[in-house]
Amino acid sequence: MRVALLAMLLGLGLFVALPSAAIAAQPATTADDAFEDDDPFAKKEKATVPPLADPIKPVNKAFYHVNDKLYFWLLKPVAQGYAFVLPKIARKGVRNFFSNVGTPVRMVSCLFQGDLKGTGTELARFGVNTTVGVAGLGDPAIGWLKLKKRKEDFGQTFGYWGIGPGFYITWPMLGPSSLRDTAGMPFNMALNPATYVPGVGLLNRINTTSLSIGEYEDIKDAALDPYVAIRDGYNQYRRRAVKSWD
Repeated sequence: MRVALLAMLLGLGLFVALPSAAIAAQPATTADDAFEDDDPFAKKEKATVPPLADPIKPVNKAFYHVNDKLYFWLLKPVAQGYAFVLPKIARKGVRNFFSNVGTPVRMVSCLFQGDLKGTGTELARFGVNTTVGVAGLGDPAIGWLKLKKRKEDFGQTFGYWGIGPGFYITWPMLGPSSLRDTAGMPFNMALNPATYVPGVGLLNRINTTSLSIGEYEDIKDAALDPYVAIRDGYNQYRRRAVKSWD
């Protein structure tokens, strides 16, 4: 019965999308993040992040509301049903698997930024996690060898090359982006093997959402204007991601 339910949920998921890519993009709080909170220089940096132009705001807000409704009406219920079918430990394994599959995006992005150490780290992580980690379901590369994943993509690579973010874009079903990050999407997709398997990207989306239910709701509850909060949060995160190798 659970198998049948899973199939039904995946079928429904064909019509859903994450309302905010910024939610998935936000990294978990680390010790470094906590240190930055007490660092007056870090606070000054955050306060002076240049705003991201929003010349097509009416269109962006319209798509934001569409994505918001898709989340609450479709994606969230699907993800909750999916979580009922698979225990959390299994869903974390699926997340690790998709992260491992996406290694070429991070590895090539590091290479094109001249980060040879990062390129080697991603290659080593892939070898360890694919073998010892059983096709990437586990992450012994970080647990045993302390090899930290490089959070790089072609949007960041273009930023490293000196290309500005352009302006803010909210894509239907894809969520927040910028002109620069949008230009990087085809390269990210081309280098990710999951792109070429129908339905796999959808499974990744549902699985990721099942592990983060409540985060989007918290953003909406805490913000006077959720659209502005998501836009500005996305801008700050992406600008900081371009400035240094994390």
